[in-house]
Amino acid sequence: LLDEMDNGYFPANAKYQAVFKNPIFNAGMTGNEVRFSRPLRPEMFPEDNILNVGDSDNGPITGMYPTKNALVITKARGIYLIKGDSDNGFYTETLTRDAGCVAHNSVAELPGVGLVFLGEDGVNLLDGALENTGTPTRVINLSQPIPGLMKRINRSAVVNACGAIYHRDKEYWLAVPTLGASVNNLILVYHYEAMAWSYREDFPIACMLSTRDHRGYLIFGSHDSTTNPGLH
Repeated sequence: LLDEMDNGYFPANAKYQAVFKNPIFNAGMTGNEVRFSRPLRPEMFPEDNILNVGDSDNGPITGMYPTKNALVITKARGIYLIKGDSDNGFYTETLTRDAGCVAHNSVAELPGVGLVFLGEDGVNLLDGALENTGTPTRVINLSQPIPGLMKRINRSAVVNACGAIYHRDKEYWLAVPTLGASVNNLILVYHYEAMAWSYREDFPIACMLSTRDHRGYLIFGSHDSTTNPGLH
């Protein structure tokens, strides 16, 4: 009575994972494939539960981020949306092929604004509700006021960049490596209520996250294991 092909196996070599409307979605295995599990069954991945996102011309998948209305899939040059549900089926939409994300850990959600992330052309904002609400979803380049700082980024190590929201001060922190460095040593800070930039140096940030409680702390893990190790 049990067909193992209907259950499937957990995707091997998945780099990115997200939960969207009960199934777990996995990407980054090979090519443009996104595989998703049965609803509320994270161990079962039927062979037919596959979506092909974009094409090889836009490069491999570089990240996933779930929102209320869609699962956002990014490539280096392309942003795509997965919509639908388990009852009626999931489907993909192409949002743009002109912008994308080059560092999956740089994605964060500005409260009440949209998703912000680091792309090939700078820091981008995905503005809109990702639904047919009459307001178009668009990609806005936020880093136009700081071209000098953007030129300092080491593009060969940009995959190590990471970002998070510091709720207490209403800031988006983006840690990036500068030219000649393989680790993050420059912090670009976007003050999203004032729509202005500042920067900070000598923060050894390898990864970071913001707490969801009333304190709104920003916690980062250090890449300096000799003089500044641990969590801060």
